[in-house]
Amino acid sequence: MRAGSRSGRSAGCREITELVTDYLEGALSAERRRCFEAHLAGCAECSVHLEQTQAMIRALGCLGADGIPDRVLRRLCGAFLGSGTPPVAEGGQ
Repeated sequence: MRAGSRSGRSAGCREITELVTDYLEGALSAERRRCFEAHLAGCAECSVHLEQTQAMIRALGCLGADGIPDRVLRRLCGAFLGSGTPPVAEGGQ
């Protein structure tokens, strides 16, 4: 476990997690971007988090005009809220 957090994440990792969206949108200053990328170069956990965020953005970008079906949205919310098991989908799926 890293120092500074019960979850094992350091203060630097927490900051990186908070900056991922700004990084991907090109909203970081040149100095912050350099620090962000330097941290990624030495932290596999944060690199994976960035890759997962990019994959999620690509996947969500594939949605049609109808958006996310309600049953899928409920399962996603359950997963993100850490309920342990996602809610049962409609129709028992």
